[in-house]
Amino acid sequence: MGSASQDTYVLPDATSPSLVLAHPTDAEKRRTWSLNHREWGGALTLEEYLKREPYLTTIPLTRDGGMTHWILTDSSWSADSSSGGGSTRPVLASCESIRKRVLVAAPDDAQVHDGVGHGIGSVFTYPEFRGRRYAARMLNELGPALRKWQAHGGRDAVCSALWSDIGKTYYAKKGWAAFPSFHVEFPSTSAKQSGEEAEAEAKNEKGEKITPVTYDNLEPLCQRDEQLLKEKLARTARETRRTSVAFAPDHDTLRWHLYRDDFISSILFKTTSPRETNSNSSVAPFIRGAIAGPEGRRVWAVWSRNYGGNGAPADNVDKNKLYILRLVIEPEASEETNESPAEDIREAFTAVMQVALEEASRWHLGQVNLWNPSPTVKKLIDRSGLRHRWVERDEDSIPSMMWYGEEDVRNVEWVANEKYCWC
Repeated sequence: MGSASQDTYVLPDATSPSLVLAHPTDAEKRRTWSLNHREWGGALTLEEYLKREPYLTTIPLTRDGGMTHWILTDSSWSADSSSGGGSTRPVLASCESIRKRVLVAAPDDAQVHDGVGHGIGSVFTYPEFRGRRYAARMLNELGPALRKWQAHGGRDAVCSALWSDIGKTYYAKKGWAAFPSFHVEFPSTSAKQSGEEAEAEAKNEKGEKITPVTYDNLEPLCQRDEQLLKEKLARTARETRRTSVAFAPDHDTLRWHLYRDDFISSILFKTTSPRETNSNSSVAPFIRGAIAGPEGRRVWAVWSRNYGGNGAPADNVDKNKLYILRLVIEPEASEETNESPAEDIREAFTAVMQVALEEASRWHLGQVNLWNPSPTVKKLIDRSGLRHRWVERDEDSIPSMMWYGEEDVRNVEWVANEKYCWC
């Protein structure tokens, strides 16, 4: 699909006062998706991608107005011309935002407060409009707009965040400061390759109970996770003397990732529909996470699949990844104590990661990725015996935050800066 003719519309300068944020028509959304498919379509064809994008507005977190589409346009251009037989108004830049729950703790406040935050994604400029600084203008308008957008009770939003695929400086200059962007990679071929892993597997066979994470048990896990996270936020704020913030790893947030995964995988593996496995298929159901250890001493993780490249998943194993969306240790020790995790926690962690590696291998995923592990989790990784590699991302998926509070964003602690936050 094409875009607007520059003979029909005189393109304004990026500093023009007539440029405004607006919400696109359905036709403009479809035109934009047709053009950005190459950037974010992954393993999906254009036709499949054009089904996925509207579907993602109908699932938990994003339905009922949870997702907002934005474009930069000129106030003198009519949206009505984007349908029917007339010429289409130019979409100078576009993006999306998702309303999210945010948890905030202050150093001198014992209570952890709920607030609104926004995740920003799919920042895009049509190819023929690049180099004119339209995306920069859109972002300059968007940052302040999101401060008030969908806020409740007269309170401003707490923050907005995005995950830069163009390095750490561009968005920082627009007000979204870059935060740590480390991850650890576990090759899916690493299962059962070390003596410690073999020992851990033997212990599992002797009675270590591994419980799969399913849609049936996900909600109580999210509720317990949030309780533990609130305790950690209050502790972090008190110990660092800084405001501490986290995106809530709630049921809707985790389901958004899982439903998205289901939709894509139902196409790639030809299951009957999202969240259902074809009874005639030889493919066993995907395990969405794993829990190890007794209640009160548990480790659990929730994960999702990501397929890159064109063609069948088996042909692109090196481009495919299993992302740990959220990893929880019950309870997690204070970072100030510098305590080493107990042996039962190490065994539970290793057991959970073994399941993740096995699932990755089974679903043609070349590696398991865990973003920004806490000091406690780093110790568990070092003691697990699992092959791994530490990576600092300099160009892609850089967590970046605009803070709407009084503090300088550099004095804010982003706790649980993990993959579940991404959108």
